[in-house]
Amino acid sequence: MLPGALLAQPSSAAANEAGAPLLRLQADASREVSDDVAVAVFRVEQEGAQPGPLQSAVNRVLESALADLRRDAALIVRSGQYGTYPRHARDGRIEGWRVRAELIAESSDVTAISRATATLSARMQVASVGFRLSQAARERTESELTSEAAKNFRDKARAAAIALGYAGADLVEANYTTDSPSLPTPLAQMRSAVAASAESVAVPLEPGRSRVTVGFSGAFRLTR
Repeated sequence: MLPGALLAQPSSAAANEAGAPLLRLQADASREVSDDVAVAVFRVEQEGAQPGPLQSAVNRVLESALADLRRDAALIVRSGQYGTYPRHARDGRIEGWRVRAELIAESSDVTAISRATATLSARMQVASVGFRLSQAARERTESELTSEAAKNFRDKARAAAIALGYAGADLVEANYTTDSPSLPTPLAQMRSAVAASAESVAVPLEPGRSRVTVGFSGAFRLTR
């Protein structure tokens, strides 16, 4: 979880009982949410004696694929990895080259991604297809969970204070946490790689679910 920047100020009751023990704890609230963005990674690879002609061949495939995918307004398309790699013989000599490139298509319309796999299946491999939760859906869910997490935090502190023989607990410090991913647009699920085919075959897709969690951690001063 990534710590937030919320810091609660000591209450007057806590200040008056500065000598009372501190109770440190954390409490969370979580929910499973249906992934709402489908992501497909398409790959093209060429091997040969010289890198230049291979790069030209790969670039032609990319240009053609980009032109076709851009016709679908439901798709967001961007370039993925692009690399040129030597192939070495057993004695260490370079005996050939491999050029590999990727295109990544995203859409909130699952059928658009399925159409894209059919459109490109004769030219590019479907390296992976998966789903992720959009940033908007994650932020909306986190907002809805914040009040629940705060209530759990207070209730847990109150119950712990009573169990320890105190009347209650005053909040001294609180940190807000979320499980937002540190990397942009990660795939929540990855499907098996699908080999390219001469036929246009749409890949059947079914979104998964992501768990969103928010929480509070901090300290309470026990009160008599």
